[in-house]
Amino acid sequence: MTAARSLLLVFAAALVVSLAASAPAPAASKRIVALTPFTANVLAELGVRPIAVGDPGASAAQLSGRLNGVRRLKLSHPNGPNLEQLAALRPDIVFSSPTWRPGTPRIQRLGIKVHDGFDPQRLGTVPLGIRYIAGAVGRGRAGRDLTNRVQAAYRAASAKPRSHPRVLLVMGLARSTMALLGQSWGGDIIRAAGGRLVTEGIKPIGSRGEDALVGNLSNEAVVRMNPDVIIVVPHGNAQDIGAIARFYRSYRPWRTTKAARRGRIHVPTDDSLLQANLNPAALIRHVRQAYLHN
Repeated sequence: MTAARSLLLVFAAALVVSLAASAPAPAASKRIVALTPFTANVLAELGVRPIAVGDPGASAAQLSGRLNGVRRLKLSHPNGPNLEQLAALRPDIVFSSPTWRPGTPRIQRLGIKVHDGFDPQRLGTVPLGIRYIAGAVGRGRAGRDLTNRVQAAYRAASAKPRSHPRVLLVMGLARSTMALLGQSWGGDIIRAAGGRLVTEGIKPIGSRGEDALVGNLSNEAVVRMNPDVIIVVPHGNAQDIGAIARFYRSYRPWRTTKAARRGRIHVPTDDSLLQANLNPAALIRHVRQAYLHN
């Protein structure tokens, strides 16, 4: 080998090393915070361990065991995490959601990249959410595999219901109720489990965000609907959930409905029917077995 050729090879090798050192690190190796159980669990399944996750509160059981020991961040409406606490973690990427979107501009002003559109709001967008997250952290192939498994599982869980009970799904807000409508996550789960929502004719209170998912509901309307099953999801501060649940389990204005007479008013104290999770198949099976009996 000539001296000139040896010199050229040494220069080429040095150039490769230099380019590799200056290339941006893959997203999977960056410091990542995930604010929702869905985004956190997708990352865990993809083999990406975030430096912190949003404190899931009533959804604690939804977090993967692979996230044990990961720091929890308190979240407060409407902005999400405390900005100083978040900044101290020096994250490169934050996976947020529409729920916490009002806080997105404040996080971005710290120079942190925010994805707040990957958390699914409907059952049918779960596969998209998985693929988007996988793409953002450079795990596209693993994301496709995970998507196929999750989708096949929830389709199987929805198969061949024996009955189609009429279901009222509501959000319990202290002393008032709001109907959860068909275009919500919970509405999708009820239908996938074989239930027929009785709220299809109720108009949402707004045209966007959370206001598009709920409608006003009077006790008189509940009696007229006379559902076979009523599912109340308490919503409020964590310390108030137990009291709200007790209030609705023996709610006298609904006592003449089929649901009340047959002991089929259910008040789950988690929020699995309010926000997406990575295992909708298990949730569909639970709703079928525990609430719809089909």
